[in-house]
Amino acid sequence: MDKAQLRLSVENSSNLPTLPTIVQKIIEMVDSSETTGRQLGAELSKDQVLSAKVLKLVNSGFYGFSEPITVISHAVTMLGFDTVKSLVLSSSVLDLMDQALPGLWDHSLACARTCNIIAVHLELPDAEEVSTIGLLHDLGKVILYQSMETEFQQVRRRVDKLDMLFCEAEEIVLGANHGEIGGWLLEKWTLPANLVAPIIDHHDFRPNRDHAARTALLHLADILCRAEGFGNGGDRKIPRLQASALEVLELTMEDVRIIMNQMHDDLTNIKRVP
Repeated sequence: MDKAQLRLSVENSSNLPTLPTIVQKIIEMVDSSETTGRQLGAELSKDQVLSAKVLKLVNSGFYGFSEPITVISHAVTMLGFDTVKSLVLSSSVLDLMDQALPGLWDHSLACARTCNIIAVHLELPDAEEVSTIGLLHDLGKVILYQSMETEFQQVRRRVDKLDMLFCEAEEIVLGANHGEIGGWLLEKWTLPANLVAPIIDHHDFRPNRDHAARTALLHLADILCRAEGFGNGGDRKIPRLQASALEVLELTMEDVRIIMNQMHDDLTNIKRVP
């Protein structure tokens, strides 16, 4: 099966996470230039379950707010439309993460918070958006679990027997990895390229591609979370850090040490896998 066939198979699967009507309405509002923050907040507040999920994500630590945010309209103001859109979409799949791989939610949350730590260290203006990328970076594993269970189990058997990276086993079994697969769904959900491209390329970083800085940041965050054992990414291996990623971010190994120390201070409530 080539990538085009795989993409069609994934996109046409009846098991893919679907978007409730309220989520579709929120997406339409976000994409409209006429929507105000107050209108978006009011629409979100109509659905108590969705509002609760969004507020849970907002307050889960990876945005670094000093005080809890308890009102949706405040969240919209603080985060901006694209980040809220990403959170609304995230809420459709987060419950499935630990079904696919126990510990995947903890790994995703740790990666989101580490993305925030790196973004703040770099003094980037869009740390909230970058955090959301970290939260969704392993979405493809959920999609694979939901839509291609047989292939998913083949990948897991290869990982266990050959002690290889999850993404390497995916390439052997499928000819694509979870970054690409997750990106296909996010593109279908019309998320902007600066959120999708880093997810697609986080295991295949190349400095000459679009949105290289965000991809480099996610690439680094994922590897640091794996090295420190936060949650479960599906294997026991640590991907190789591309030196060009540090060059793009203009980070030294001393910067990495500072970032890791910050992780140790900030991520104490996230489970580690021995």
